[in-house]
Amino acid sequence: MKRVCILCYLPFLILTAGCPDNVQQINPYLTYAETFGVGGTSEEDAPQGMGGQGAGLAPTFRQLMAVTFQNNHPSAELNVSFVAWVDVSRIRSADQQDALLAGGYMQLVNGVRLGNALVLPMGAFVYDGGGTLGATAIVLGPTQAAPSTGSRGGAEETALQPTSRSITLITPDGILAFVQPPVSSDSVAFSFTQNGEPLTAEPVAGAVGPYAGATLGGGLKTLAQVDVYECDPFRPGLFLQLSGGSAQPNEYFEGDDVLFEFNAQPDVNGDFARVTIGETE
Repeated sequence: MKRVCILCYLPFLILTAGCPDNVQQINPYLTYAETFGVGGTSEEDAPQGMGGQGAGLAPTFRQLMAVTFQNNHPSAELNVSFVAWVDVSRIRSADQQDALLAGGYMQLVNGVRLGNALVLPMGAFVYDGGGTLGATAIVLGPTQAAPSTGSRGGAEETALQPTSRSITLITPDGILAFVQPPVSSDSVAFSFTQNGEPLTAEPVAGAVGPYAGATLGGGLKTLAQVDVYECDPFRPGLFLQLSGGSAQPNEYFEGDDVLFEFNAQPDVNGDFARVTIGETE
């Protein structure tokens, strides 16, 4: 599962992927600026644990799960979006369809291609987060100082408290957190910004492996830098385990909670985002 991918430095202007002629003639995602530049959903104006039209209702189709996004950066905002979907082939009755609609999903009239990685066929149900094709925009401020119970030298210590947003939804077939429609592992997965501008940094000099062409302090992070995303074969995202047996690192079981942690510094593998599935405490 774990992969070594060569990263390339990505410019600020991110292009969206077009749709083939036989699918819906709208671009499934806007450019970076259109998605996050104006009117982005933030932790202040979004109710916690809710999203779409009716999330939080008890489903008759599948169990509920929580997807949480956490920004661990001490000085920059996190920008990411996510989509979640259920294939129409999973629906066995009108009641199950109604449960998805009541739980905040919408049904696609036409099929849509997400970059080169995924195709959502006609009739698929997509969680409706209010953006283009139901995309849910996540904009989180940097970590915040919080009083600590400890003290040092007579002065009260402070601890940094990550900012987060949690969304409850009926367990989907797949979840993709990203910024740029995925065409390769070098596509942008998320970004760190200050005053709306991505952080800038020089590429890591003389680096090889996952650091080649990458930056340590820069604001644009790639799909290859999300620890469980699969690069070879190219299959970014998380997927519902339906075949029985144990789950792979990029798979979850029905009802599993998912935590995305976005960090200012990479781990030893060059990953800036860590995904925890199941127990997130």
